[in-house]
Amino acid sequence: MTLGNPIIGGILPALLTPMNADGTVINLESARRLVDHLLARGVDGFFVAGGTGEGLLMTSDERRALLEAVVDQNAGRGKIVAHIGAIATPEAQRLARHAAELGVDAVAAVPPIYFRVDRSAIVDHYRLIAEAAGDVPTHVYNIPSATGVEINADLMRELIQIPGISGIKYSAYNLYDMQRIIRLRPDITVFSGFDEVFVGGLAMGAHGAIGSTYNVMPSTFSAIYQAGKAGDWEKARVLQEKANLVIDALLTAPLFAGLKAIVTRLGIDCGVPRRPQRPLTADETSALFRAVDAAGLAELEEEALGLVRQLTT
Repeated sequence: MTLGNPIIGGILPALLTPMNADGTVINLESARRLVDHLLARGVDGFFVAGGTGEGLLMTSDERRALLEAVVDQNAGRGKIVAHIGAIATPEAQRLARHAAELGVDAVAAVPPIYFRVDRSAIVDHYRLIAEAAGDVPTHVYNIPSATGVEINADLMRELIQIPGISGIKYSAYNLYDMQRIIRLRPDITVFSGFDEVFVGGLAMGAHGAIGSTYNVMPSTFSAIYQAGKAGDWEKARVLQEKANLVIDALLTAPLFAGLKAIVTRLGIDCGVPRRPQRPLTADETSALFRAVDAAGLAELEEEALGLVRQLTT
């Protein structure tokens, strides 16, 4: 076990993967435009091909092509965490090697899913991935609501004995357990993963956050992060409260389809999600736009962008 892994902090959108009108083909040109748009709005990097990015619904070739495009467009401006998780460990290993060759800042993987395996198999899964990633740090992705597998502090204590395991995306509400993970070792990167409680995660010691709604509220969450770093917790709390009103509106429709519709309205064609997720109907799209407009999405983002510029200059 070697200490001294670099901490990766800041706001990393769980990047949407733009697709065509029926969700069958990835739109790499729009992906590049989305990278530029989000960086201009204050984000610190990207989480590529995770759940929001529909990575598990894409072929391996698609995942490699997407990551290559994002890394190229990013051009070193932000940190890149590549989600290489797969149902089969050998596939995750192949994707980890590819990501490492591209020079990403870290790879991340969900635990084994669908097939229920024991603790020893989970540890082996991450050991094999970390070995494939080589010198690139490997992060665990804890999202028990989706995987049915919880990576708690006790299991994480065992996982960080594996050379290369140095971080976690913690998508759960148990911020006490998240803080226990932070206390395990001073060089573990811990990302808060639930957008609606980010300010709580930040106050509990998270180094940053990875989230879906950052695709449409990049400046808002960047401002929360900067305000928290500056010790202005009241400003951070108020911004989180405003962001949660928008999240309430977003949750009136299937989330990923709704996020793609909103980004498309901004002028970056994101198409629709891949099946089995479904696109929004025309009526649902209109209702969603009315809901987020009533929640003040545009006004909040402009206010937050000004704060980001103020806090980072």
